[in-house]
Amino acid sequence: MKYLITESSLDKIVGKLLNSKQKLMPDEEASKIIRMYLQLNPDVSIENLIFEKLDGKKFIQIKKWDRIYFVNSENDEYAQIRYDKSDGWCGIYYELIDEISSFFSLEQTDSEQVIGMWVEDTLQMRVNGDPWPTNRSLQL
Repeated sequence: MKYLITESSLDKIVGKLLNSKQKLMPDEEASKIIRMYLQLNPDVSIENLIFEKLDGKKFIQIKKWDRIYFVNSENDEYAQIRYDKSDGWCGIYYELIDEISSFFSLEQTDSEQVIGMWVEDTLQMRVNGDPWPTNRSLQL
């Protein structure tokens, strides 16, 4: 079955997909909609949409020693992202990488790179080397 969707409706759907805290549809379907949106809006990059998705998570930044932790809530024991100011190291919780990779149909290494770019943009600090996927080292 095919549907006719106006451009403004597509804009609203993409906005809801990017900013929803809950999964609104399977990632495969969301990814198809994202790809269609990108084809119709060549001035928008996938990186812009990933930045918007990460901004929508409204991470809380907790600064401890020379580290900045990105957490979902102040009560979290583990961070989603850790940035070390001393050397620019960036660790990303593997489930966050999986979420972005699945939602946008990207390779995990591509998701890691874009999340690292988002960290640089958010903190206005340089991430040295490749961001590191981990399920360790993120305890506050």
